[in-house]
Amino acid sequence: MKKTSKIMSIALAMLMTAGLASCGSSDDKGNDGSKAASNSGETVEVKMAVWGSGAADNFNKGADVFNSRQDKIKFSVEMQSGDYNQFLGAKTAANDLPDMFFLSPYAQVAQFAKNGKTLDLSDQPFAERIYDSAKASCEYDGKLYAYPMVQEMLGIFYNKDMFKDAGIETVPTTISEFEDACEKLKAKGYTPLAATYKDSWTENHTFSCLLGAALQDDMNNWIESMNAGTGSFDVENADAMFRFLDIMKENSGDNYMDADSTAGFNALANGEAAMLFSGEFSLLNMASINPDLPVGLFAVPMTDNAADAKLDVDVGICVAVNKDGKHVDQTLEVLDYMSDNTDKEGWIANTADSLGAAPVCMDYEGAYTADYLTDYQKYVSEENTRPWVYQQLAAGTQTIVGDTVQGYFAGSKDQATVLKELDQQYADLIS
Repeated sequence: MKKTSKIMSIALAMLMTAGLASCGSSDDKGNDGSKAASNSGETVEVKMAVWGSGAADNFNKGADVFNSRQDKIKFSVEMQSGDYNQFLGAKTAANDLPDMFFLSPYAQVAQFAKNGKTLDLSDQPFAERIYDSAKASCEYDGKLYAYPMVQEMLGIFYNKDMFKDAGIETVPTTISEFEDACEKLKAKGYTPLAATYKDSWTENHTFSCLLGAALQDDMNNWIESMNAGTGSFDVENADAMFRFLDIMKENSGDNYMDADSTAGFNALANGEAAMLFSGEFSLLNMASINPDLPVGLFAVPMTDNAADAKLDVDVGICVAVNKDGKHVDQTLEVLDYMSDNTDKEGWIANTADSLGAAPVCMDYEGAYTADYLTDYQKYVSEENTRPWVYQQLAAGTQTIVGDTVQGYFAGSKDQATVLKELDQQYADLIS
């Protein structure tokens, strides 16, 4: 869903070298432009750049509600169809970032904050409402530099009717049970797993989940070692990760490298495949294809220890405010609207309370219910979750991981080559 390019890091580094990060004619809140527009009585347009996804209609509905309530600010959501981070890199280099823009949590938020591009939001109303566990994803140097908009889930979504028809009475919690489920599904003539492997970002998500399962309680130490340049992707349980990848390849049907994410999402929605290794965003397609399909969710069972099967849950989208924007005051008004968890007809109701939408990072009593959400809430309430690994590594990690692991799916790289290349590329990334 989110691709990261090293071009953004290079562009930011160039800006810092040239000393552009601190330039600008307005103060820290960009009030020169804000006041001028306000005094003129003209409508101010606040633009928010977002990466491409199936949520465009929901975002536009949320913006339309805000615009219908007043005529002083026009809130526009601009979906970027190409490489989102190349877009950010170009906008950063030109010192022309939008008023608000999506960022990936942790490393990317910290990168923009460090380079003086985003506004400190620590004193904004939403800071009191969001879960404490979500704040780390948007912090830098002890301050909050973005709004954690949603908390996403990565796991295996499955067709409950197909499981029942295949005689699978309980979801797999071990890799042996997972293999057995695949065999039962094939015996009934079903394709066990929907393929998405033509898009390399899906392999990044997959590998991140498997890394989390391999690392378990040692995740934080491993992340520190990687960011210090002393760690390796060749972790103790690497063999188990690649065993799971092999099972995926064996159970994703013929010509699986020809299927992109949209094809895979549709395969689950159309009943062409019984399972999909992805996030809740993959279900957005179901809204127009098969909204009543009974879909459940379970954590990736990578080992033969059921206790290792934890759902991968983390902040998936952070919204940053351009520190040098022309309309910062109005932008903060929009952000306050977006983060209002008491507004039953506003942004959250339109973007986070429907099939395929990600839950917000604060208390919110929504109207939409579904089996997969019940499963998600059970994992969360039992504290049987873990954060996403790749987001806490250097910005650009998801690109090198996705592209390299894609080679394993395609059969052009073996396990040793993948791990060696990942180590080499990551060393280059942080050097």
